[in-house]
Amino acid sequence: MSATMLAESPATYSPPAQFRLSGSGLLRSEWTKFWSLRSSWIVMICAALFGAGIAVAVAFDFTIPPPEASEGANAPAAPVDPLTALNVFFGFQLASVFIAVLGALFITGEYSTGSIRSTMSAAPRRTGVLWAKTAVFGSIVLAVYSVLILATFYATQAILSDTEYGGLALSDPGVFRILSGQVVMMVYLGLLGLAVGAILRNSAGSISFYVGAILVLPMLMVELPWEWVGDIAPYTPGNVPNTLAMLDTTGATLSVGESWAWMGAWLVVSFGLAAVLLKRRDV
Repeated sequence: MSATMLAESPATYSPPAQFRLSGSGLLRSEWTKFWSLRSSWIVMICAALFGAGIAVAVAFDFTIPPPEASEGANAPAAPVDPLTALNVFFGFQLASVFIAVLGALFITGEYSTGSIRSTMSAAPRRTGVLWAKTAVFGSIVLAVYSVLILATFYATQAILSDTEYGGLALSDPGVFRILSGQVVMMVYLGLLGLAVGAILRNSAGSISFYVGAILVLPMLMVELPWEWVGDIAPYTPGNVPNTLAMLDTTGATLSVGESWAWMGAWLVVSFGLAAVLLKRRDV
């Protein structure tokens, strides 16, 4: 057989007739991508040290004077509420910025390197990649911060054991709600960052938008002279999970149930827009 004949009939590959990309394959792929990136480890460790580190550091010097008696100088002071000790967890709200940034980088990193083209070639329906990234990232944040916040709770309670703020247990009223609220808030804000990254497809733009529009803008809204602008500030994406981590929700604009509903609504809107744009735009 001559070389000419070989050139005219090149070998071709035909995939099996029943071949299809499985959801488990996409999940394994995104799991490998996440843990193979050095930035994932660095940001997760920084967020953990930031949240847990602040909580432990504050617990070592956590002294809030008991409230003064309201009737007469000799009247007994009101009892101390041990739940006040959970104020040391405010560092996790700051650490959520790291998680949101990591969520954005989890998808924008592929656009910046161009590897998104290979990813979409393997999954031409595209939206499966988005749902796999969402499931993997959300599960990782949920697992890591469930363990971390629980460990931080026991560590801070051990530090405060000799004070009037020690002795809390998970079974005490309000404790599990507040701790689980911290975890849910981390997962929600991380997924929100992932959705922003999927929409904007640029690392710097996604981080800037998240910090400016989701974190800073709601704080500025309450300072504006228009009352109606301040009234809608609690319903903005970055503010709706706040009720979940509050010690006292009586004065909150949103109840715990409403906070859950609004978080779900914002995730549906953001991921719905991300899915539509992912299907319609070139990669």
